[in-house]
Amino acid sequence: MALLTPLGSLPYPQPADAANIPVHMQSLAEAVDGRTVLRFADAATRDTKVTAPVAGMLCWLSTPKQYWFYTGSVWTQLAPGPVHKANSTAGTTTAASYVESLTGSTGDPTAVTFTAPASGAVLVALGARLSSSATGTSCFMSANVRQGTTVVLAAADARSAISTGTDQCSVSTQFQVTGLTPNGVYTATAAYKSSATTATATGAYRFVTVTPVN
Repeated sequence: MALLTPLGSLPYPQPADAANIPVHMQSLAEAVDGRTVLRFADAATRDTKVTAPVAGMLCWLSTPKQYWFYTGSVWTQLAPGPVHKANSTAGTTTAASYVESLTGSTGDPTAVTFTAPASGAVLVALGARLSSSATGTSCFMSANVRQGTTVVLAAADARSAISTGTDQCSVSTQFQVTGLTPNGVYTATAAYKSSATTATATGAYRFVTVTPVN
């Protein structure tokens, strides 16, 4: 009867075992198979072949050219990186509630699409060069987070970069979003408003960056 190695639980024969090299080689190959970096064309092919994944399994998907690992409950991308979108063009708004496009700007809405990591948490960072047309009024930049067309976290003053007064100021903020569905696809879209409809808020050199929290 084959014994198992203490760390990897790989089988090896004992002297008293039948001298059947092909069987022993097959047992070892099958034990090693699930511990290597598996290669598949895509997630669908992986799921067809690996019907009972084990926590710690690692695979490479040719589409979308990423490494994935199994957490014990879900396949997720290995060490996903941040995604970033910048828009240098200037635009304006007099809206007193958040809007995602600025008048006169090109490339709006400024948005990034990201895949939620296994933790279900990301860090959203955003900023711009903001100014108002009237003294004592403020410009706000925040972000709406959506899954498809559903807003899971709406733009809010508490999660905004704020500039007050007529001087152009480079401002930024960041906030954590939690409770996202692992592997769910989301979009973070910049949104803007003025503190008063009688004042024009201007934004330029805007950016949104989403970084996974593992």
